[in-house]
Amino acid sequence: MNEVNKLTTHFHNVDKDAFFRKYGRLVEIARVEVLSPTVRALVHFWDPDYQCFFFFGNIDLCPTMVEYGMLTEFPNNLYRIYFPLRFDKIIPELSKLLRISNLKKFLEKNATDLKWRMLEIELEKKSGSNKERLIALDIFGLVLFPNQTGVVSLETAAAYVEYENTQINPVTAILAETILTLNHSRWTEKEVMRCCT
Repeated sequence: MNEVNKLTTHFHNVDKDAFFRKYGRLVEIARVEVLSPTVRALVHFWDPDYQCFFFFGNIDLCPTMVEYGMLTEFPNNLYRIYFPLRFDKIIPELSKLLRISNLKKFLEKNATDLKWRMLEIELEKKSGSNKERLIALDIFGLVLFPNQTGVVSLETAAAYVEYENTQINPVTAILAETILTLNHSRWTEKEVMRCCT
């Protein structure tokens, strides 16, 4: 999570109230320390068949959109439907939003991920709303929908672009990613998650 620590240092030059009104508690979520034993315990108690946590006795808990909505505090309606962008439209739309003309150069060799190091260099050059957008994209990619260390996936970029263009609350996508990750962790018997939320 070294990238996240670097990222949150850039937040001091941003209008915090404006950022909160637009993106909710993204920066606070990015600053939460993830404890590996806690994550392993959550994965251990997850039942992929019922998609809920089974604890002691008859107690079961299921993460809900309302709870995730309260955690993230995105400013928009939780119940609008999110539609991801077509893959070929992600880079042009993201380029336009971030005002980075050569964004294709930021792609990894597999052409499905953006190099975070390149985004970080751009972050140092940006100011105002352009900096806010880049911080939000990075938090989407490194915290809410992490794929692997040091990259922001194009699927994440699509979720971010959709949020910027339509203001559809991404909580349903975050919850779905959490459940899919928990299921994958249980099925593969790895008590780790790629999703930090």
